[in-house]
Amino acid sequence: ISFSPDPYVKVSLLCDGRRLKKKKTTIKKNTLNPTYNEAIIFDIPPENMDQVSLLISVMDYDRVGHNEIIGVCRVGVNAEGLGRDHWNEMLAYPRKPIAHWHPLVEVK
Repeated sequence: ISFSPDPYVKVSLLCDGRRLKKKKTTIKKNTLNPTYNEAIIFDIPPENMDQVSLLISVMDYDRVGHNEIIGVCRVGVNAEGLGRDHWNEMLAYPRKPIAHWHPLVEVK
């Protein structure tokens, strides 16, 4: 059996571990290598930037069952490694796009 997921990305804005807002991309049908080129924008007051983080979840859309998590990564002040470095770079250069590849980790 060959299996091709229908992936989309869900981005959750977290503060102290609580989800404040979430936004999703479009669903890309039957692909293991989706490209989105979509902007996801959250309005965050500057004084709150050190209290929030982003949880980025790549999901497999399922019309009948429930959507499954393919993998996640976190970007923010509380993230580890590249997720924190990316966040600090974004804070250092406001309103400038900063791109990085992030590995996905499995949800335990």
